[in-house]
Amino acid sequence: MKNPNYLQRKSFLLRIIKEKKKSLVRAPEGSLIVADARGKDRYYCIMPGERGIGTYLGKKDLEKVRALAQKSYDQKVLRAAEQELKAWNMLAKFFPKMTVEDVYRTLSPVRQKFVTPVVPTDEEFRTQWEAVEYEPGGFSDGAAVFMTDRGERVRSKSEQLIANLLYRLGIPYRYEYPMEVVVDGRKRIWRPDFTILDVRNRREVYLEHFGMLDDQDDRDNYARNAFWKMKVYEENGHYDGGDMIFSFETGRAPLDITYVEMKVRRALGMPPILQPHNTRSVEAGGMDPAGVEPPMRTRSKEAKSYVGMSFPPERW
Repeated sequence: MKNPNYLQRKSFLLRIIKEKKKSLVRAPEGSLIVADARGKDRYYCIMPGERGIGTYLGKKDLEKVRALAQKSYDQKVLRAAEQELKAWNMLAKFFPKMTVEDVYRTLSPVRQKFVTPVVPTDEEFRTQWEAVEYEPGGFSDGAAVFMTDRGERVRSKSEQLIANLLYRLGIPYRYEYPMEVVVDGRKRIWRPDFTILDVRNRREVYLEHFGMLDDQDDRDNYARNAFWKMKVYEENGHYDGGDMIFSFETGRAPLDITYVEMKVRRALGMPPILQPHNTRSVEAGGMDPAGVEPPMRTRSKEAKSYVGMSFPPERW
């Protein structure tokens, strides 16, 4: 078994390397020189092979100053990421095939009954995590009521669909569980829509849904706030594709729950979806190709795919 820390770090480094290589292709030519002139910063752009201090960059060139500074930073990050990835790959050759946690799993059920493992089993860890109590976020008077298959109230039909998806897949989650983030140097408490437990890797993954991005009443403010929120998450080390999942919808592009399921499965290392869900309406009397009546579904105008199966959730 590969060390989970290695796999997570490798995935992170590969993403950073890809992003920085892409950004450096678009970066302006030249390098930034910062000089001190009687206590004031002066900026210059020096081209490859150029002698001297380069071309002066004034106030009207601040965007170029910013781009050159970012370029220098990206170059250093790229070098550091490539070096760290190389070191991890070398270290991976010496990882044992069996970790300390794996030893307990290799024992027969009879022996497991008499042994206290050094770390909790996946089931014990999950049970402990689900037992944590917290104060959920409140609802304003007159707000629409959406209840999940697990019996909890959420704020929208899309959140209901996502919650039912997680429940159907047997994935433990908390709705609007408080998270500490730093915004402009100050600690704040945010509540991501869903905090998901990655049982295998003993980590939490967050899912934030952004709806109404094209709301005509407040389109600009809502979209701007959504992108600002994503930026803050990234500044706090939570990236889409890492421990963060972002989902979106607009009036013309409703929530695609199958796409959300694909992202959740990928984030948790679950098997991919073998085939798209049948989205025909049960109310219309649709039958699966094999002639079997499809399981009960929850459908809405906002989300054309279905979730909320009638059978007990599988344990993952």
